[in-house]
Amino acid sequence: MKTSRYMLIARRLRAAIAQGRYPVGAQLPTEHALCRRHRVSRFTVREAIRTLSAAGLVRRKPRAGTVVTALPDEPRYSHSIASLRDLFQYAHSTHFHYVSIGRVDLSRAQAHALGAHPGESWICALALRRERRGDKPFGVTRLYLNPVLKGIERRLRGAGDPVYALIERDFGVRIDRVEQVITGVALNAEDAAHLGVPPDAPGLAIRRSYFDEHGRLLEMADTVHPADRFAWRMELRR
Repeated sequence: MKTSRYMLIARRLRAAIAQGRYPVGAQLPTEHALCRRHRVSRFTVREAIRTLSAAGLVRRKPRAGTVVTALPDEPRYSHSIASLRDLFQYAHSTHFHYVSIGRVDLSRAQAHALGAHPGESWICALALRRERRGDKPFGVTRLYLNPVLKGIERRLRGAGDPVYALIERDFGVRIDRVEQVITGVALNAEDAAHLGVPPDAPGLAIRRSYFDEHGRLLEMADTVHPADRFAWRMELRR
């Protein structure tokens, strides 16, 4: 598969940061300079910068340009969000490895979280999320999919697209709204074993619920992260 030009530029910039050409606190070249250097459009450069920002390596600062904020070999995965597009970029820029895929008859608690009825059969999956193939996982995800998505469990393994994109493409619907809830947790024994940390280690739990344009819940992803491998950054402007 051919690598996108913006990903090639992002990799070159990432390598330059790792090699010390742009240390923490330094500015990257301007968009105009990067366009000339790599002979690409400003859109391509912006997508490359967005990829580095999603990995927590750089940050755009008013009147200061793009500033390096971390080194690539630091263990913490940092996710930055300022729009729904940034949230979707998280799914594109990380690797999802499925441990199990099947169905579950909803417990009372699960049904309450999904707005469904106890005993309903929903598609479910357990997956590990990594920044790159071979990296230590920085998250464990329990995925719940609406049973109206018939046959999706057969399409999950080997799918290169994020789940929301698979739903949109194969079922002709549009994800219109995402609700997100973030809480602090102590990792249970099962999740701790998957992540290679002690049971009851501090963690961050993120629940994302994906709704179509009719308000129907199609996907819910419950993800837990070890506190020392994940950071969440949000920038709000008036």
